[in-house]
Amino acid sequence: MTRLPEDHANARLIAERIAGVKNVRLDLATVQSNIVIFHMKDGAPDAAAIAARARAEGVLLSVFAARTLRAVTHLDVTREQCIRAADIIVRVIDGQ
Repeated sequence: MTRLPEDHANARLIAERIAGVKNVRLDLATVQSNIVIFHMKDGAPDAAAIAARARAEGVLLSVFAARTLRAVTHLDVTREQCIRAADIIVRVIDGQ
């Protein structure tokens, strides 16, 4: 149970990085746990494409809807891995 605050902080770290991407809609007020849900804006790649690109680079995202994705942090994921994951997510969204 003492690990949960760290997981929440890691999720917030990911959310703050993703929220700055032009093709993403993410309300930071909704990130209050270890779960980050974000939406791809119209004109951006769909959720399945983003999830597939991220998976190819070792980052697992869940597809919730055509334009909605979820990332979850947990005890098996370090802060450094969350930083790397956020960078990968941003890169695949930007198509780089």
